[in-house]
Amino acid sequence: MSGWKARIGYLSPSVFETPSDWDLILPDGFTIVSSGLNVQSHSEAEFNKAIDALSAGLGIFKAEECDAILMGGITLGTQRGYAAEQTVVAKLAQQVGLPVSTAMGATVEALKHLQVKNTVIATAYKESINQAVKKYYDHGGVTVLAIKGLEVAKPVDQVKLPDYSSYKVARELFRQHPEVESLLLQGRWRTVAYVQELENDTGRPVVSSTAASLWWVMKTLGMRIPIKGYGRLLS
Repeated sequence: MSGWKARIGYLSPSVFETPSDWDLILPDGFTIVSSGLNVQSHSEAEFNKAIDALSAGLGIFKAEECDAILMGGITLGTQRGYAAEQTVVAKLAQQVGLPVSTAMGATVEALKHLQVKNTVIATAYKESINQAVKKYYDHGGVTVLAIKGLEVAKPVDQVKLPDYSSYKVARELFRQHPEVESLLLQGRWRTVAYVQELENDTGRPVVSSTAASLWWVMKTLGMRIPIKGYGRLLS
């Protein structure tokens, strides 16, 4: 049976594309059941349209007998903020009868699990979105010393970036802030493959928001499955 250990419901603001970072880290016996909300640009109007569709969008995962639901992307967190997002997520979880988290919420939990108090964040986003991302993590209890992006305006443009883009942005942030306790790679661009290299180079824990999402699922379902080669969070 597909997903005999766990079936993850994944609601993407835009689409779920394969192959992806998930292919590198998804354990045997895990399946991702995906659906999307058709966000086509990083704009307030598109984000709010997706938020309005969240409740209806989650119903499919109950029917598909998923064990936990992840809401990918940054839509809810950047538009509503950390506290409001947690309230919305709790209501959605009660409504659907399954554990629910956002990728950003899972990442906050992962950083706290690693016992770090501050971070720098590498993204592909434009500056206005980056400031909303920074505010989210600050309010979530993780101080953001700096955030840097590549001014991408559409979800599809993130996957057109060279695979090494996340490494280069994060490495430059660390050069500018060598005192930082952790590094965070946020978003749909390729990040997971470079986590271990960044940890080796910087001596700091490095978290990909994709890896943090999987970590949250395993923690929520009470599973301990070491995944080697992608940083200390999963190992």
